[in-house]
Amino acid sequence: MEPANRSQADSDETTATVGATLYVDTEDLQERAQALVQEAVESWPGTTHTLQRLNLYVKADQTQLWEMWAECQFPYLVVTVRGIQNFSKQPSKNAADITLAIDAATDFVSGTTQFVAVMSDDSDFLALHAKLRELNQGEAPFLWVMTDREKTRSATIRDYFSNDHIHVVSFPTKTTTQRKSPMRSSKAGENNTEQLAKMADLIVKRTNIGIFKSTDCQPTIKENWTDHPMAAMAGPQFGIEFGNKIWPILKERGVKRQETKPRKYEMTEEAKRTIKTDATT
Repeated sequence: MEPANRSQADSDETTATVGATLYVDTEDLQERAQALVQEAVESWPGTTHTLQRLNLYVKADQTQLWEMWAECQFPYLVVTVRGIQNFSKQPSKNAADITLAIDAATDFVSGTTQFVAVMSDDSDFLALHAKLRELNQGEAPFLWVMTDREKTRSATIRDYFSNDHIHVVSFPTKTTTQRKSPMRSSKAGENNTEQLAKMADLIVKRTNIGIFKSTDCQPTIKENWTDHPMAAMAGPQFGIEFGNKIWPILKERGVKRQETKPRKYEMTEEAKRTIKTDATT
């Protein structure tokens, strides 16, 4: 049975079933889990598979809170939040580890994901790595996402695990979990608001009526604002900036946003009518 929140666009070259899934043991990340997860997504290495899915393993009584946060922060990813119920009086972190490992192996075998990334600083997932190597005939489709917190990083991983399969996320020093905003003007005398409005207008002008993805708009930005940060961003990071900066302007123009995962948009005739025929950079 297909997941209810899976992308259905047959025309997409990269669908929700292709690419990487990031499985996060939030309890291991402690009180800075949200900031660390956000940092991991935004710094996703371009040398590996594109990040398509995010699975979060949280305390059962916080499931809905994490769902609201993650779906708002990462509208372009397929987000799954698993609440881990503790049935004993003493906390048991193994429950999350076991559930995460089973989900990751099952997703890989079923073809739901092609690449497994686990975010945790302990060494409990070495067995998962070994199983994936076995399933993939010796080459593990695996990335270990660790933080640079010296007191929590496992010495076993540092000393014995291949650096080719490790991605270190810097521990955020900020006290908030606001998204990064690398937006800046790329033309002298043009402020950020003016530039974003021009981007939005050109996107409306060039996008056909119908459904489109945020990444469909990146070629327009690359062509007309070559030195802008968004022109060179990877898909996940571009999706964040598009949703934060350009989507609000598109919404004012009459563009609609679909409640799908990954997030998709709809260019309407109403939006087309708002754009002047000479909308250019």
